[in-house]
Amino acid sequence: MESTEKVGEKRPKTKKLHIEFLRALCIWLVMFTHTSTAGFSLYIARPASLFYPLYLAVPFWVKTAVPIFFMISGALLLGREEPLSQIWKKRIWRFLQVIFIFSLINYVWFYHNLPLTIPGHIAKFFTMLYTSDLATAYYFLYIYISFLLMLPIWRKLVKVMGENLYLYLIGLNLFFVGCIPVISFLIFKGTAEMNYFLNPLLAVSEPTFYFLMGYWIENVLPMSWLTKKNLVKLGCLAILGTAIAGGMTWYHGVVAGGMTEAISERFYDCFLFLNTSFIFCTCRWWFAHHRVSESARKVLIFLGSMSFGVMLFEEITRNLTHIIYTHVLLKYLYRIPFIDAVIWICIAYCLGIIITWLLKKIPYFNRLI
Repeated sequence: MESTEKVGEKRPKTKKLHIEFLRALCIWLVMFTHTSTAGFSLYIARPASLFYPLYLAVPFWVKTAVPIFFMISGALLLGREEPLSQIWKKRIWRFLQVIFIFSLINYVWFYHNLPLTIPGHIAKFFTMLYTSDLATAYYFLYIYISFLLMLPIWRKLVKVMGENLYLYLIGLNLFFVGCIPVISFLIFKGTAEMNYFLNPLLAVSEPTFYFLMGYWIENVLPMSWLTKKNLVKLGCLAILGTAIAGGMTWYHGVVAGGMTEAISERFYDCFLFLNTSFIFCTCRWWFAHHRVSESARKVLIFLGSMSFGVMLFEEITRNLTHIIYTHVLLKYLYRIPFIDAVIWICIAYCLGIIITWLLKKIPYFNRLI
């Protein structure tokens, strides 16, 4: 999500276009995630729709956005060598500034009308800054600082991990994150769960798993593996995983007597790695085997460079453009609500690009985001 290549050193002249494309795509997906039942989980609001299976499948692909951002960070950062002082002075300090400044912007935007004195606002802001994220997508920033704190350790780890260990880690994820929740619910109908502390992936959290997977796919997995045949196989597995997780989501709603947001989220992560790795691998393969025109290259690099800023403003831009969604799109395109949500997020996305582009004209913010 961040422009990691600009921290601590000058940007390389040669950009990885699949990374820039994924950045631009995934920030749009992140924004679409926050449409809730207006688009992302529309199947909750439209259970009788002919498009229900499509609506039900959407979240399992849209949810790949944040894991892909983690994978991008792992791909770009885990193979580097830096002293601890560099990590703290450049990377961590930069993100601390980002969290403070943009949380303050969001606080002023959304909470300025609270009936508080100035000291009360200051106390409220710092309490929220410490205890929670002031914008929906900002939890990523807190996770990212944790990743940076552990970066020297993970860099040592990837140097000694062989292919079998990566495959073993993938197997653990698919079993404990994918299969166990499905099997458990089929047996117990939600009345009993596996002891949380039995899960060996506690030692490797979900973000760390994707940081490591990003490094592996980008820097260890040989390009010779990325063939059309293997990608088709991986895509079929991803579709199968989506079908299983989607079916379990529907079944959970039946068992519970009705679908809610909380119920819908239970199986989102089950086979998410299959979808995520399919998208990442396909993009890496496509850009390695297809020539991109210079104009398209410039567009991709521009959009990639704007993505971090678009994420930082995404709650504000969605808020600003929501009136277009409610007063124009839903009014004149009310028969196709999913498309309404897509158009809404495209408008908010473009507004975020404009704001970020203008802000980056200021040298300090150009270095920061």
